[in-house]
Amino acid sequence: MARMIPAVLSHNCSSPGEREIYYRLKHAPGTQEWIVLHSLDLANHSKQIAGELDFVIIVPYLGVLCLEVKAHRRIRRENGLWYYGSSTKGDPRGPFQQAAEGMHSLRSMLTRARPHLARVLFWSAVAFPYIEFDVRSAEWHEWQVIDSRLFRSLPFEQIVKSILLKARDHFASRPSGAWILNVPEQPDLQQCLEIAEFLRPSFEIYESASSRISRIHADLKRFTQEQFAALDAMEDNDRVVFSGPAGTGKTFLALECARRATERGSKVLFICFNRLLSEMLRREAEAFQGRIEVRTIHSYMLSLAGRSFSPDELSAASSEFWQIELPSLATDTIAGMPEHLHTFDELIVDEAQDILREPYLDLLDLSLRGGLGSGRWRMFGDFEKQNIYRSTDLGLRQFVETRGNNAPIYRLRVNCRNTPRIGSHAELLGGLSPGYTGFLRPDDERDPERLYYTSRQHQEELLLDTLDRLLRSGVGAGDIVILSPLANETSAAGRVLQSAWRDRLKPYETYAHSQYIRYTSIHAFKGLEAPVVIVTDIESLSREYQDLLYVAATRALDHLVLLLRDTTRNEFARVLNL
Repeated sequence: MARMIPAVLSHNCSSPGEREIYYRLKHAPGTQEWIVLHSLDLANHSKQIAGELDFVIIVPYLGVLCLEVKAHRRIRRENGLWYYGSSTKGDPRGPFQQAAEGMHSLRSMLTRARPHLARVLFWSAVAFPYIEFDVRSAEWHEWQVIDSRLFRSLPFEQIVKSILLKARDHFASRPSGAWILNVPEQPDLQQCLEIAEFLRPSFEIYESASSRISRIHADLKRFTQEQFAALDAMEDNDRVVFSGPAGTGKTFLALECARRATERGSKVLFICFNRLLSEMLRREAEAFQGRIEVRTIHSYMLSLAGRSFSPDELSAASSEFWQIELPSLATDTIAGMPEHLHTFDELIVDEAQDILREPYLDLLDLSLRGGLGSGRWRMFGDFEKQNIYRSTDLGLRQFVETRGNNAPIYRLRVNCRNTPRIGSHAELLGGLSPGYTGFLRPDDERDPERLYYTSRQHQEELLLDTLDRLLRSGVGAGDIVILSPLANETSAAGRVLQSAWRDRLKPYETYAHSQYIRYTSIHAFKGLEAPVVIVTDIESLSREYQDLLYVAATRALDHLVLLLRDTTRNEFARVLNL
Protein backbone atom coordinates (compact mmCIF):
# COMPACT_ATOMS: atom_id res chain seq x y z
CA MET A 1 0.00 0.00 0.00
CA ALA A 2 1.55 3.30 -1.11
CA ARG A 3 1.47 6.36 1.10
CA MET A 4 -1.02 8.75 -0.49
CA ILE A 5 -0.90 12.51 -0.01
CA PRO A 6 -3.59 13.56 0.61
CA ALA A 7 -4.64 10.32 2.31
CA VAL A 8 -8.30 10.94 1.38
CA LEU A 9 -9.42 11.69 -2.16
CA SER A 10 -11.60 14.79 -2.23
CA HIS A 11 -15.13 14.43 -3.54
CA ASN A 12 -14.25 17.46 -5.72
CA CYS A 13 -12.11 15.16 -7.89
CA SER A 14 -14.46 14.77 -10.85
CA SER A 15 -12.16 12.69 -13.06
CA PRO A 16 -13.10 8.99 -12.89
CA GLY A 17 -9.71 8.09 -14.30
CA GLU A 18 -7.87 9.97 -11.56
CA ARG A 19 -10.07 8.35 -8.93
CA GLU A 20 -9.39 4.87 -10.30
CA ILE A 21 -5.63 5.45 -10.53
CA TYR A 22 -5.61 6.92 -7.01
CA TYR A 23 -7.21 3.81 -5.51
CA ARG A 24 -5.08 1.45 -7.60
CA LEU A 25 -1.93 3.09 -6.27
CA LYS A 26 -3.26 3.32 -2.73
CA HIS A 27 -3.90 -0.42 -2.54
CA ALA A 28 -1.06 -1.66 -4.75
CA PRO A 29 0.91 -4.47 -3.06
CA GLY A 30 4.63 -4.03 -2.53
CA THR A 31 4.51 -0.23 -2.61
CA GLN A 32 4.80 0.46 1.12
CA GLU A 33 7.75 2.80 0.55
CA TRP A 34 6.24 4.65 -2.41
CA ILE A 35 4.91 8.18 -1.92
CA VAL A 36 2.16 9.38 -4.25
CA LEU A 37 1.13 13.04 -4.45
CA HIS A 38 -2.22 13.73 -6.08
CA SER A 39 -3.25 17.02 -7.71
CA LEU A 40 -0.08 18.99 -7.02
CA ASP A 41 -0.37 22.70 -7.82
CA LEU A 42 2.72 24.31 -9.32
CA ALA A 43 2.91 27.99 -8.46
CA ASN A 44 6.16 28.44 -10.45
CA HIS A 45 5.34 26.73 -13.74
CA SER A 46 8.02 27.17 -16.40
CA LYS A 47 5.59 28.20 -19.18
CA GLN A 48 2.42 29.34 -17.41
CA ILE A 49 1.40 31.51 -14.47
CA ALA A 50 0.48 28.29 -12.65
CA GLY A 51 0.04 24.62 -13.43
CA GLU A 52 -0.94 21.28 -11.97
CA LEU A 53 0.32 17.71 -12.00
CA ASP A 54 -2.31 15.01 -11.62
CA PHE A 55 0.09 12.58 -9.91
CA VAL A 56 3.68 12.73 -8.74
CA ILE A 57 4.79 9.16 -7.99
CA ILE A 58 8.03 8.87 -5.98
CA VAL A 59 9.49 5.37 -6.32
CA PRO A 60 12.55 4.44 -4.24
CA TYR A 61 15.68 3.56 -6.26
CA LEU A 62 13.94 4.27 -9.60
CA GLY A 63 12.84 7.91 -9.81
CA VAL A 64 9.92 10.30 -9.88
CA LEU A 65 7.14 9.89 -12.44
CA CYS A 66 4.90 12.88 -13.24
CA LEU A 67 1.65 11.51 -14.62
CA GLU A 68 -0.98 13.37 -16.61
CA VAL A 69 -4.40 11.66 -16.76
CA LYS A 70 -6.82 12.17 -19.63
CA ALA A 71 -9.93 10.20 -18.69
CA HIS A 72 -11.99 11.16 -21.73
CA ARG A 73 -13.87 8.72 -23.97
CA ARG A 74 -12.84 10.62 -27.09
CA ILE A 75 -9.67 12.50 -27.98
CA ARG A 76 -8.69 14.00 -31.34
CA ARG A 77 -5.89 16.15 -32.71
CA GLU A 78 -6.65 18.52 -35.57
CA ASN A 79 -4.57 21.32 -37.08
CA GLY A 80 -2.10 21.05 -34.22
CA LEU A 81 -4.77 21.34 -31.52
CA TRP A 82 -5.90 18.64 -29.07
CA TYR A 83 -9.63 18.27 -28.32
CA TYR A 84 -10.86 16.30 -25.30
CA GLY A 85 -14.34 14.80 -25.12
CA SER A 86 -17.02 17.09 -26.57
CA SER A 87 -15.05 20.28 -25.93
CA THR A 88 -14.70 22.63 -28.89
CA LYS A 89 -11.77 24.46 -27.32
CA GLY A 90 -8.47 23.16 -28.61
CA ASP A 91 -5.27 22.81 -26.58
CA PRO A 92 -2.07 23.54 -28.54
CA ARG A 93 0.20 21.88 -25.96
CA GLY A 94 -1.32 18.42 -25.74
CA PRO A 95 -1.05 16.03 -22.80
CA PHE A 96 2.55 14.93 -23.39
CA GLN A 97 3.88 18.48 -23.53
CA GLN A 98 1.68 19.37 -20.54
CA ALA A 99 3.13 16.50 -18.51
CA ALA A 100 6.71 17.25 -19.60
CA GLU A 101 6.45 20.97 -18.77
CA GLY A 102 4.99 20.16 -15.37
CA MET A 103 7.77 17.66 -14.71
CA HIS A 104 10.53 20.12 -15.72
CA SER A 105 8.96 22.89 -13.62
CA LEU A 106 8.80 20.58 -10.62
CA ARG A 107 12.36 19.35 -11.04
CA SER A 108 13.69 22.88 -11.52
CA MET A 109 11.92 24.13 -8.40
CA LEU A 110 13.18 21.18 -6.35
CA THR A 111 16.80 21.22 -7.47
CA ARG A 112 17.14 24.98 -6.96
CA ALA A 113 16.18 24.48 -3.33
CA ARG A 114 17.84 21.04 -2.93
CA PRO A 115 20.85 20.88 -5.35
CA HIS A 116 21.92 17.48 -3.99
CA LEU A 117 18.76 15.99 -5.54
CA ALA A 118 19.73 17.03 -9.06
CA ARG A 119 20.68 13.45 -10.01
CA VAL A 120 17.33 11.94 -9.14
CA LEU A 121 15.58 10.80 -12.33
CA PHE A 122 12.40 12.68 -13.22
CA TRP A 123 10.20 11.57 -16.09
CA SER A 124 6.67 12.05 -17.39
CA ALA A 125 3.92 9.91 -18.87
CA VAL A 126 0.27 10.19 -19.91
CA ALA A 127 -2.57 7.84 -18.97
CA PHE A 128 -5.61 7.35 -21.21
CA PRO A 129 -7.48 4.83 -19.05
CA TYR A 130 -10.61 4.65 -21.26
CA ILE A 131 -9.33 4.76 -24.85
CA GLU A 132 -6.91 2.77 -26.99
CA PHE A 133 -4.18 5.24 -27.90
CA ASP A 134 -1.97 3.78 -30.64
CA VAL A 135 -0.78 7.04 -32.24
CA ARG A 136 2.94 7.19 -32.97
CA SER A 137 4.87 10.46 -32.92
CA ALA A 138 8.38 11.78 -32.47
CA GLU A 139 6.94 13.95 -29.70
CA TRP A 140 6.71 11.06 -27.25
CA HIS A 141 7.95 7.53 -26.67
CA GLU A 142 5.53 4.64 -26.99
CA TRP A 143 6.43 3.55 -23.47
CA GLN A 144 5.24 6.93 -22.11
CA VAL A 145 1.67 5.99 -23.05
CA ILE A 146 -0.68 4.15 -20.68
CA ASP A 147 -3.80 3.43 -22.70
CA SER A 148 -6.86 1.32 -21.79
CA ARG A 149 -5.31 -1.95 -23.00
CA LEU A 150 -2.21 -1.58 -20.86
CA PHE A 151 -4.23 -0.09 -17.99
CA ARG A 152 -6.48 -3.17 -17.84
CA SER A 153 -3.84 -5.81 -18.50
CA LEU A 154 -1.17 -5.07 -15.87
CA PRO A 155 -1.08 -3.98 -12.22
CA PHE A 156 -0.55 -0.24 -12.20
CA GLU A 157 2.56 -0.41 -10.03
CA GLN A 158 4.20 -2.64 -12.68
CA ILE A 159 3.38 -0.09 -15.37
CA VAL A 160 4.96 2.71 -13.34
CA LYS A 161 8.11 0.67 -12.69
CA SER A 162 8.39 -0.24 -16.38
CA ILE A 163 8.19 3.41 -17.48
CA LEU A 164 10.87 4.50 -15.02
CA LEU A 165 13.17 1.60 -15.97
CA LYS A 166 12.83 2.45 -19.68
CA ALA A 167 13.39 6.12 -18.88
CA ARG A 168 16.61 5.24 -17.07
CA ASP A 169 17.78 3.14 -20.04
CA HIS A 170 16.88 5.93 -22.46
CA PHE A 171 18.66 8.51 -20.32
CA ALA A 172 21.77 6.37 -19.99
CA SER A 173 21.94 5.88 -23.78
CA ARG A 174 22.48 9.60 -24.32
CA PRO A 175 25.94 11.16 -23.81
CA SER A 176 24.53 13.83 -21.53
CA GLY A 177 22.78 11.25 -19.39
CA ALA A 178 25.49 8.65 -18.93
CA TRP A 179 26.02 9.89 -15.36
CA ILE A 180 22.84 8.07 -14.32
CA LEU A 181 24.75 4.79 -14.52
CA ASN A 182 26.81 5.98 -11.54
CA VAL A 183 23.75 6.68 -9.34
CA PRO A 184 21.69 3.52 -9.72
CA GLU A 185 20.08 3.74 -6.29
CA GLN A 186 18.54 7.21 -6.27
CA PRO A 187 16.27 8.36 -4.83
CA ASP A 188 16.96 6.41 -1.66
CA LEU A 189 14.34 6.27 1.09
CA GLN A 190 15.58 9.43 2.79
CA GLN A 191 15.57 11.32 -0.51
CA CYS A 192 12.01 10.15 -1.20
CA LEU A 193 10.92 11.60 2.12
CA GLU A 194 12.84 14.81 1.45
CA ILE A 195 11.17 15.27 -1.93
CA ALA A 196 7.73 14.69 -0.44
CA GLU A 197 8.41 16.96 2.53
CA PHE A 198 9.57 19.74 0.18
CA LEU A 199 6.44 19.48 -1.95
CA ARG A 200 3.96 18.79 0.85
CA PRO A 201 3.48 22.40 2.05
CA SER A 202 1.89 23.17 -1.32
CA PHE A 203 -1.15 21.12 -0.41
CA GLU A 204 -0.96 19.50 3.02
CA ILE A 205 -0.92 22.62 5.20
CA TYR A 206 -4.06 23.07 7.21
CA GLU A 207 -5.34 26.58 6.39
CA SER A 208 -6.89 28.41 9.32
CA ALA A 209 -10.11 30.34 8.80
CA SER A 210 -9.00 33.07 11.18
CA SER A 211 -6.01 35.35 10.64
CA ARG A 212 -2.93 34.63 12.69
CA ILE A 213 -0.86 37.29 14.40
CA SER A 214 2.57 35.79 14.05
CA ARG A 215 4.83 33.85 11.71
CA ILE A 216 5.01 31.21 14.46
CA HIS A 217 1.55 30.00 13.57
CA ALA A 218 2.64 29.04 10.06
CA ASP A 219 5.07 26.55 11.57
CA LEU A 220 2.27 24.93 13.57
CA LYS A 221 0.31 24.08 10.43
CA ARG A 222 2.99 21.77 9.11
CA PHE A 223 2.31 18.30 10.38
CA THR A 224 5.22 16.19 11.50
CA GLN A 225 5.97 12.87 9.86
CA GLU A 226 4.39 11.16 12.86
CA GLN A 227 1.19 13.14 12.40
CA PHE A 228 0.92 12.27 8.70
CA ALA A 229 1.14 8.63 9.67
CA ALA A 230 -1.61 9.29 12.19
CA LEU A 231 -3.88 10.75 9.53
CA ASP A 232 -3.28 7.73 7.31
CA ALA A 233 -4.07 5.39 10.21
CA MET A 234 -7.42 7.11 10.62
CA GLU A 235 -8.51 6.04 7.18
CA ASP A 236 -7.88 2.36 7.80
CA ASN A 237 -9.81 2.11 11.08
CA ASP A 238 -13.37 3.12 11.89
CA ARG A 239 -12.52 3.76 15.53
CA VAL A 240 -9.22 5.27 16.72
CA VAL A 241 -7.97 6.81 19.95
CA PHE A 242 -5.14 9.31 19.54
CA SER A 243 -3.25 9.74 22.79
CA GLY A 244 -0.51 12.29 23.30
CA PRO A 245 0.76 14.92 25.72
CA ALA A 246 0.03 18.62 25.30
CA GLY A 247 1.48 20.24 22.19
CA THR A 248 1.48 17.17 19.93
CA GLY A 249 -1.10 18.61 17.53
CA LYS A 250 -4.18 16.69 18.64
CA THR A 251 -6.57 19.58 17.99
CA PHE A 252 -5.08 20.19 14.52
CA LEU A 253 -5.45 16.50 13.74
CA ALA A 254 -9.04 16.55 15.02
CA LEU A 255 -9.84 19.53 12.77
CA GLU A 256 -8.23 17.84 9.77
CA CYS A 257 -10.20 14.70 10.57
CA ALA A 258 -13.39 16.80 10.60
CA ARG A 259 -12.48 18.38 7.28
CA ARG A 260 -11.93 15.01 5.67
CA ALA A 261 -15.20 13.70 7.05
CA THR A 262 -17.13 16.61 5.59
CA GLU A 263 -15.29 16.07 2.28
CA ARG A 264 -16.85 12.60 2.25
CA GLY A 265 -20.26 14.17 2.82
CA SER A 266 -20.56 12.87 6.39
CA LYS A 267 -22.65 14.55 9.05
CA VAL A 268 -20.17 15.19 11.88
CA LEU A 269 -20.55 15.80 15.61
CA PHE A 270 -17.42 17.45 17.07
CA ILE A 271 -17.39 17.41 20.88
CA CYS A 272 -14.94 18.97 23.35
CA PHE A 273 -15.05 19.92 27.02
CA ASN A 274 -13.79 23.51 27.15
CA ARG A 275 -16.09 26.38 26.09
CA LEU A 276 -13.34 28.69 24.79
CA LEU A 277 -11.86 25.82 22.80
CA SER A 278 -15.26 25.05 21.28
CA GLU A 279 -15.60 28.66 20.13
CA MET A 280 -12.22 28.47 18.41
CA LEU A 281 -13.08 25.12 16.82
CA ARG A 282 -16.39 26.49 15.58
CA ARG A 283 -14.64 29.40 13.88
CA GLU A 284 -12.10 27.09 12.26
CA ALA A 285 -14.77 24.63 11.11
CA GLU A 286 -16.65 27.37 9.26
CA ALA A 287 -14.03 27.10 6.51
CA PHE A 288 -14.97 23.48 5.80
CA GLN A 289 -18.46 24.38 4.60
CA GLY A 290 -19.68 20.94 5.57
CA ARG A 291 -22.30 19.43 7.83
CA ILE A 292 -20.51 19.73 11.14
CA GLU A 293 -21.84 20.57 14.58
CA VAL A 294 -19.24 21.75 17.13
CA ARG A 295 -20.33 21.60 20.78
CA THR A 296 -19.00 21.28 24.27
CA ILE A 297 -20.37 18.17 25.92
CA HIS A 298 -22.39 20.40 28.27
CA SER A 299 -23.88 22.64 25.57
CA TYR A 300 -24.76 19.53 23.57
CA MET A 301 -26.59 18.05 26.56
CA LEU A 302 -28.38 21.35 27.22
CA SER A 303 -29.55 21.51 23.60
CA LEU A 304 -31.11 18.05 23.96
CA ALA A 305 -32.41 18.27 27.52
CA GLY A 306 -35.97 19.05 26.48
CA ARG A 307 -36.25 22.16 28.67
CA SER A 308 -34.47 25.48 29.05
CA PHE A 309 -32.49 26.52 32.09
CA SER A 310 -32.09 30.07 33.34
CA PRO A 311 -28.58 31.51 33.85
CA ASP A 312 -29.21 31.52 37.59
CA GLU A 313 -30.10 27.81 37.56
CA LEU A 314 -26.97 26.96 35.60
CA SER A 315 -24.66 29.03 37.78
CA ALA A 316 -26.07 27.36 40.89
CA ALA A 317 -25.99 23.85 39.41
CA SER A 318 -24.01 21.23 41.29
CA SER A 319 -21.56 18.73 39.83
CA GLU A 320 -24.30 16.12 40.23
CA PHE A 321 -26.48 18.12 37.85
CA TRP A 322 -23.79 18.31 35.14
CA GLN A 323 -22.55 14.75 35.54
CA ILE A 324 -25.77 12.80 36.21
CA GLU A 325 -29.03 14.76 35.96
CA LEU A 326 -28.35 16.66 32.71
CA PRO A 327 -26.91 13.61 30.86
CA SER A 328 -29.98 11.64 31.93
CA LEU A 329 -32.36 14.32 30.62
CA ALA A 330 -30.50 14.53 27.31
CA THR A 331 -30.34 10.76 26.91
CA ASP A 332 -34.06 10.36 27.61
CA THR A 333 -34.87 13.05 25.04
CA ILE A 334 -32.66 11.66 22.31
CA ALA A 335 -33.89 8.11 22.87
CA GLY A 336 -37.41 9.24 21.97
CA MET A 337 -36.42 11.10 18.79
CA PRO A 338 -36.50 9.67 15.26
CA GLU A 339 -33.01 8.48 14.36
CA HIS A 340 -32.58 10.80 11.36
CA LEU A 341 -33.04 13.85 13.60
CA HIS A 342 -30.19 13.13 15.99
CA THR A 343 -27.70 10.59 14.67
CA PHE A 344 -24.40 11.62 13.12
CA ASP A 345 -22.27 9.68 10.63
CA GLU A 346 -19.01 10.43 12.45
CA LEU A 347 -18.06 11.52 15.94
CA ILE A 348 -14.89 13.46 16.80
CA VAL A 349 -13.98 14.15 20.42
CA ASP A 350 -11.19 16.51 21.44
CA GLU A 351 -10.14 16.68 25.11
CA ALA A 352 -11.44 13.12 25.40
CA GLN A 353 -9.67 12.68 28.74
CA ASP A 354 -12.33 14.97 30.26
CA ILE A 355 -15.30 13.16 28.72
CA LEU A 356 -14.77 9.49 29.62
CA ARG A 357 -17.73 9.37 32.00
CA GLU A 358 -20.40 6.71 31.57
CA PRO A 359 -23.42 9.09 31.32
CA TYR A 360 -21.62 11.20 28.68
CA LEU A 361 -20.63 8.09 26.73
CA ASP A 362 -24.21 6.77 26.85
CA LEU A 363 -25.38 9.98 25.18
CA LEU A 364 -22.64 9.93 22.54
CA ASP A 365 -23.41 6.28 21.87
CA LEU A 366 -27.01 7.20 20.99
CA SER A 367 -25.83 10.16 18.89
CA LEU A 368 -23.61 8.13 16.55
CA ARG A 369 -24.83 5.91 13.75
CA GLY A 370 -23.77 2.43 14.81
CA GLY A 371 -22.95 3.60 18.33
CA LEU A 372 -19.51 3.65 19.93
CA GLY A 373 -19.11 -0.07 19.37
CA SER A 374 -19.70 -0.12 15.62
CA GLY A 375 -19.79 3.50 14.44
CA ARG A 376 -17.01 5.67 13.07
CA TRP A 377 -15.29 7.90 15.63
CA ARG A 378 -11.96 9.44 16.59
CA MET A 379 -11.01 10.51 20.10
CA PHE A 380 -8.06 12.79 20.86
CA GLY A 381 -6.77 13.26 24.38
CA ASP A 382 -3.92 13.61 26.81
CA PHE A 383 -4.80 10.69 29.04
CA GLU A 384 -1.65 11.13 31.11
CA LYS A 385 -1.63 14.73 32.37
CA GLN A 386 -4.49 16.98 31.24
CA ASN A 387 -7.47 15.65 33.19
CA ILE A 388 -7.37 18.72 35.43
CA TYR A 389 -11.15 18.78 35.78
CA ARG A 390 -11.08 15.33 37.42
CA SER A 391 -14.36 14.77 35.55
CA THR A 392 -13.99 11.20 34.32
CA ASP A 393 -14.59 7.82 35.87
CA LEU A 394 -13.07 5.65 33.11
CA GLY A 395 -9.41 5.24 32.24
CA LEU A 396 -8.31 5.00 28.63
CA ARG A 397 -7.70 1.25 28.69
CA GLN A 398 -11.02 0.58 30.41
CA PHE A 399 -12.88 2.74 27.86
CA VAL A 400 -11.26 0.95 24.92
CA GLU A 401 -12.08 -2.47 26.33
CA THR A 402 -15.62 -1.83 27.59
CA ARG A 403 -17.00 0.86 25.28
CA GLY A 404 -14.62 1.24 22.35
CA ASN A 405 -14.69 -2.27 20.85
CA ASN A 406 -10.92 -2.56 21.44
CA ALA A 407 -10.15 0.36 19.14
CA PRO A 408 -6.45 0.89 18.34
CA ILE A 409 -4.57 3.53 20.30
CA TYR A 410 -2.20 5.72 18.29
CA ARG A 411 0.49 7.41 20.39
CA LEU A 412 1.64 10.94 19.48
CA ARG A 413 4.94 12.07 21.01
CA VAL A 414 6.32 14.86 18.75
CA ASN A 415 5.74 18.37 20.13
CA CYS A 416 4.82 20.78 17.34
CA ARG A 417 3.61 23.72 19.46
CA ASN A 418 6.34 24.69 21.90
CA THR A 419 9.96 25.63 21.43
CA PRO A 420 12.27 22.93 22.81
CA ARG A 421 13.07 24.95 25.92
CA ILE A 422 9.44 25.63 26.79
CA GLY A 423 8.49 22.03 26.01
CA SER A 424 11.32 20.63 28.12
CA HIS A 425 10.27 22.88 31.00
CA ALA A 426 6.71 21.57 30.75
CA GLU A 427 7.97 18.01 30.44
CA LEU A 428 9.80 18.29 33.76
CA LEU A 429 6.98 20.14 35.51
CA GLY A 430 4.46 17.54 34.39
CA GLY A 431 6.69 14.58 35.06
CA LEU A 432 6.09 13.19 31.56
CA SER A 433 7.39 9.65 31.22
CA PRO A 434 8.02 8.90 28.45
CA GLY A 435 8.62 12.47 27.37
CA TYR A 436 8.45 14.05 23.93
CA THR A 437 10.41 12.24 21.24
CA GLY A 438 11.20 15.50 19.46
CA PHE A 439 10.22 19.09 18.73
CA LEU A 440 9.08 20.53 15.43
CA ARG A 441 9.94 24.10 16.39
CA PRO A 442 13.63 25.15 16.30
CA ASP A 443 15.47 26.17 19.45
CA ASP A 444 15.32 29.96 19.79
CA GLU A 445 17.76 29.87 22.75
CA ARG A 446 15.23 31.69 24.91
CA ASP A 447 14.66 30.11 28.30
CA PRO A 448 11.38 30.47 30.21
CA GLU A 449 11.52 33.13 32.92
CA ARG A 450 10.94 32.35 36.61
CA LEU A 451 10.20 35.33 38.85
CA TYR A 452 9.68 34.83 42.60
CA TYR A 453 7.36 37.02 44.65
CA THR A 454 7.18 37.47 48.42
CA SER A 455 3.65 38.90 48.71
CA ARG A 456 0.52 39.60 46.69
CA GLN A 457 1.58 43.22 46.19
CA HIS A 458 5.06 42.13 45.13
CA GLN A 459 3.56 39.73 42.59
CA GLU A 460 1.41 42.48 41.07
CA GLU A 461 4.48 44.72 40.79
CA LEU A 462 6.43 41.93 39.06
CA LEU A 463 3.49 41.30 36.73
CA LEU A 464 3.19 44.94 35.66
CA ASP A 465 6.96 45.30 35.26
CA THR A 466 6.96 42.20 33.04
CA LEU A 467 4.08 43.51 30.93
CA ASP A 468 5.78 46.87 30.51
CA ARG A 469 9.04 45.19 29.45
CA LEU A 470 7.31 42.94 26.93
CA LEU A 471 5.34 45.78 25.36
CA ARG A 472 8.45 47.96 25.10
CA SER A 473 10.29 45.09 23.37
CA GLY A 474 7.68 45.10 20.60
CA VAL A 475 5.36 42.31 21.75
CA GLY A 476 1.76 43.12 20.85
CA ALA A 477 -0.75 43.40 23.69
CA GLY A 478 -3.02 40.88 21.98
CA ASP A 479 -0.18 38.35 21.94
CA ILE A 480 -0.07 38.16 25.74
CA VAL A 481 -2.32 35.95 27.88
CA ILE A 482 -2.07 35.78 31.69
CA LEU A 483 -3.12 32.47 33.24
CA SER A 484 -3.84 31.63 36.85
CA PRO A 485 -5.13 28.69 38.89
CA LEU A 486 -7.58 31.21 40.38
CA ALA A 487 -10.80 32.63 38.97
CA ASN A 488 -10.54 35.92 37.09
CA GLU A 489 -11.54 38.29 39.88
CA THR A 490 -9.21 36.68 42.44
CA SER A 491 -6.16 36.24 40.18
CA ALA A 492 -3.19 38.62 40.18
CA ALA A 493 -4.32 40.17 36.88
CA GLY A 494 -7.89 40.53 38.13
CA ARG A 495 -6.69 42.31 41.28
CA VAL A 496 -4.73 45.04 39.48
CA LEU A 497 -6.20 48.38 40.50
CA GLN A 498 -3.91 50.88 38.75
CA SER A 499 -6.10 52.71 36.28
CA ALA A 500 -3.36 52.92 33.65
CA TRP A 501 -3.27 49.12 33.51
CA ARG A 502 -6.88 48.42 34.42
CA ASP A 503 -7.95 49.70 30.98
CA ARG A 504 -5.45 47.43 29.24
CA LEU A 505 -6.19 44.16 31.07
CA LYS A 506 -9.39 42.38 30.07
CA PRO A 507 -10.96 38.95 30.77
CA TYR A 508 -10.28 36.53 27.92
CA GLU A 509 -13.85 35.26 27.96
CA THR A 510 -15.16 38.71 27.02
CA TYR A 511 -12.34 39.89 24.76
CA ALA A 512 -11.21 36.75 22.94
CA HIS A 513 -10.48 38.63 19.69
CA SER A 514 -9.17 41.95 20.98
CA GLN A 515 -5.82 43.66 21.16
CA TYR A 516 -6.00 43.93 24.93
CA ILE A 517 -3.77 41.99 27.29
CA ARG A 518 -6.12 39.23 28.42
CA TYR A 519 -6.32 37.01 31.47
CA THR A 520 -8.24 33.89 32.44
CA SER A 521 -7.92 30.68 34.44
CA ILE A 522 -5.73 27.80 33.37
CA HIS A 523 -8.82 25.59 33.32
CA ALA A 524 -10.65 27.89 30.90
CA PHE A 525 -7.66 28.23 28.54
CA LYS A 526 -6.95 24.51 28.19
CA GLY A 527 -6.71 23.53 24.53
CA LEU A 528 -5.77 27.04 23.39
CA GLU A 529 -2.43 28.78 22.87
CA ALA A 530 -0.81 32.23 22.78
CA PRO A 531 2.57 33.60 21.69
CA VAL A 532 3.37 34.83 25.23
CA VAL A 533 1.97 33.19 28.38
CA ILE A 534 2.45 34.57 31.88
CA VAL A 535 1.46 32.21 34.71
CA THR A 536 0.63 33.79 38.08
CA ASP A 537 -0.44 32.76 41.58
CA ILE A 538 1.67 29.61 41.89
CA GLU A 539 1.80 29.16 45.65
CA SER A 540 3.27 25.65 45.90
CA LEU A 541 4.46 22.67 43.88
CA SER A 542 1.87 20.19 45.07
CA ARG A 543 0.73 17.61 42.52
CA GLU A 544 -2.31 19.74 41.68
CA TYR A 545 -0.20 22.83 41.04
CA GLN A 546 2.26 20.83 38.93
CA ASP A 547 -0.54 19.49 36.76
CA LEU A 548 -1.86 23.03 36.25
CA LEU A 549 1.64 24.36 35.51
CA TYR A 550 2.12 21.65 32.88
CA VAL A 551 -1.11 22.66 31.12
CA ALA A 552 -0.33 26.39 31.41
CA ALA A 553 3.28 26.10 30.23
CA THR A 554 2.34 24.12 27.13
CA ARG A 555 0.03 26.97 26.00
CA ALA A 556 3.07 29.19 25.23
CA LEU A 557 4.23 29.37 21.63
CA ASP A 558 7.13 31.79 21.94
CA HIS A 559 7.78 32.90 25.52
CA LEU A 560 6.84 31.70 28.99
CA VAL A 561 6.99 33.68 32.24
CA LEU A 562 6.24 32.00 35.60
CA LEU A 563 5.44 34.06 38.71
CA LEU A 564 6.10 31.83 41.73
CA ARG A 565 5.91 32.14 45.48
CA ASP A 566 9.46 32.50 46.82
CA THR A 567 8.96 29.50 49.10
CA THR A 568 8.87 27.24 45.99
CA ARG A 569 12.36 28.24 44.80
CA ASN A 570 14.20 25.18 46.14
CA GLU A 571 11.50 22.76 45.07
CA PHE A 572 11.47 24.24 41.56
CA ALA A 573 15.22 23.82 41.36
CA ARG A 574 14.80 20.16 42.31
CA VAL A 575 11.99 19.48 39.82
CA LEU A 576 13.82 21.23 36.99
CA ASN A 577 17.17 19.61 37.84
CA LEU A 578 18.79 23.02 38.27
